[in-house]
This record gives sequence, C-alpha cells and structure tokens, in this order.
Amino acid sequence: MLKMLDIYFTMENKDLLVDFLLEKGYDDFYFFTCSRYSAESFLISAQEQVSARRAFGLFRIFILPNDVESLAQSIRESIRDKNIKIYMHDVREL
Repeated sequence: MLKMLDIYFTMENKDLLVDFLLEKGYDDFYFFTCSRYSAESFLISAQEQVSARRAFGLFRIFILPNDVESLAQSIRESIRDKNIKIYMHDVREL
C-alpha cells in the first residue's frame, strides 16, 4: 500500500521544494495551487489582509511507507519555514 504525502507551502517556496524533491529522486508528483484562509496575523500583504487568504501551493506525492518519515524530516530540516505543513494519508490504487 502506498502513502500519499501532501506538502502545503507558501508559493515563495515552490522552486526550492521542486529542486529539493528532484535532488532526492522524486520526479513524479503533482502540483496544485490553493489558498490558505486564516486570521489576519498570518497574512502579509494588504491584498492578503483584504481577501483573508494567502497564496499556497500543494505538492502531492505517492510514496512507499518506509520513505514517508525520512522525506518529511528532510524537508523540515532543509526548508525551515513554519508555513510548510506535511500530511500523510493511506491510499491504494484502484
């Protein structure tokens, strides 16, 4: 059974994460644009504060269970940004 890893991040980190994943040998993943709706304290620009949302990205990777923890830890150690959130889900291909 595979694991699905969702990595949410501010758009400023997109290229850094792409380079990181490719360096680690992950060359098959998906990218989605999304918005984070949050309290004003998390929003940076005036535009974000007016709309109450911040531009985020999502990388979705299907990965072997043994690799999940090490990849997540490597991301946290290499890219020290509190806005990067990583979630794991159990999945199976139909």
